[in-house]
Amino acid sequence: MENINNNTIPTYIFALGGVEEIGKNMYCIEHDNEIFIIDCGIKFADENVLLGVNAIICPFDYLVENKDKVKGLIVTHAHEDHIGGIPYLLKTIPVPKIYAAKLTAGIITKKLKEHKDLLPFSFEHFDDNTKLKSKYFNIEFFRVCHSIPDAFGIFLETPNGKIVSTGDFRFDFCTQGDESDILKMADLGRKEIDVLLCESTNAETLGFSVSEKNIIGELRRLIHKAKGRIFISTFASNLGRIEEIIEIAIKANRKICLCGRSMETNIETSINVGFLNVNKSCFIEPRDVNEVKDEEVMILSTGSQGEEMAALNQMASGKHSWITLKPSDTLILSSNPIPGNFASVEALVNKLYKTGMTIIQNTPERKIHASGHATQTEQQLMFKLINPQYIVPIHGEYKMLKALKNNAIESGVNEQNIIQIVNGQKVELLNHVAKATEDFIDIGEVYVDGNKINTDSTGVLKYRRVLSQDGVFNVTMMIDRDNKRVTELPVIATRGSFYAKTSAPLITKIAYSIKDNVEAAMKKKSFNINNNEIRKIAENTTEFFIWKNKKKKPLVRTTVFDI
Repeated sequence: MENINNNTIPTYIFALGGVEEIGKNMYCIEHDNEIFIIDCGIKFADENVLLGVNAIICPFDYLVENKDKVKGLIVTHAHEDHIGGIPYLLKTIPVPKIYAAKLTAGIITKKLKEHKDLLPFSFEHFDDNTKLKSKYFNIEFFRVCHSIPDAFGIFLETPNGKIVSTGDFRFDFCTQGDESDILKMADLGRKEIDVLLCESTNAETLGFSVSEKNIIGELRRLIHKAKGRIFISTFASNLGRIEEIIEIAIKANRKICLCGRSMETNIETSINVGFLNVNKSCFIEPRDVNEVKDEEVMILSTGSQGEEMAALNQMASGKHSWITLKPSDTLILSSNPIPGNFASVEALVNKLYKTGMTIIQNTPERKIHASGHATQTEQQLMFKLINPQYIVPIHGEYKMLKALKNNAIESGVNEQNIIQIVNGQKVELLNHVAKATEDFIDIGEVYVDGNKINTDSTGVLKYRRVLSQDGVFNVTMMIDRDNKRVTELPVIATRGSFYAKTSAPLITKIAYSIKDNVEAAMKKKSFNINNNEIRKIAENTTEFFIWKNKKKKPLVRTTVFDI
């Protein structure tokens, strides 16, 4: 590596997503001709606002422009807000290496099988002892406790100083197998860390969060108390909790039914890589639930966030293919709504109550869920262990980033050394001195529609908003170019604008006006009019009459046939 005392080439740190928002976490460390990406996540879209959009990912333009610099993608853990964008990144640029722990790599591999046209990439697994080296970077990893196994923080030594990214973390001193490696964190803190990138999600929550051991104890009590069928909905990625729930179910002589694609995929992957040690004979298919006594069934379902197409919502709406809810059922919602999902969760819970079933939710008095994100005190413990010179808050809405800044100040960090940035803003690290720059990468939002990226995000939304509010008009006409006439009255079909049968005089008037205007334009020209000009006349005529009479601006689509 270069001399770190008198460098002239800065190291840059920046976020393509994940700052001032929940989701689409993607951070980059760049030095000269090398870029390492940390995570590539997705943000789920509000379907009431972003009509028909499945999700939002980061723009990859900067990485496309600098694709030869990209040396690898390091993935901290397998949550969607950290891995959901990977298929779309791989459709955009080749990635020489994807560095991921065993379980994380397994879940990503399963996800990538759903996509085609991926550019070249390869996996390299890492663990607690892995050390990576490139031209400018030395990279190591340390295990953190989170709500999914195989979660890691990252240490990067650069020519200008040492950087630590926490990933998503919490401290739970009663877990087994997924403990935060406090000794390694403290060891890193002795190496004079320059910059700490710290997640901010729970920065407003005081104290320590409840241990997962207490959550499991309460779930065990509720499961043993329930008499009929038990439904449990939790995050499909919370595999540590799911493993414990499955063990409790087996001891209670209950068969386990998995409902929801992500639940099935994550558990199957966990069994395949050895994280879950469960005999597959303990599971039954949804179609077989009614063949088993109610008191011998536990159903693990997706949909705790009120997702419209998730299994739990389908059951609540009476649309599930195999399972119908009934008053003797008990539902345990072992989760909290994530920011932005409160309304959809409330709507789901109200639908579930209408079935007559017993519903148990997380409350301060009855803890059946604990967040995987560090609280105020846990963040301050991280500050003390890593002991950085500078802190950059990441992974959170603005109020969370601000709260983390306050937490850092309270724990003794110099306020001037807390660098709060926005997506696309570069932090310069040069000879151990960090500062926010005025150098901004152009950042927008890219919408995912199905499995496709739509780069014209604004155009798509405008189109769909018009469709939803003002509808669409389709105009079809037959043209005789030789005689410069419209051979028949144009056929007009309308969808979503107004009821055509009650507006027949208006539709007829529009049709005659289109015919007259097109013929007038054709006769005015000495040469044949082209189809684009005809379409424009039809659209302008239609829009004029609809706005005048209905005060709407529908989309107008015109089809022209020559005879």
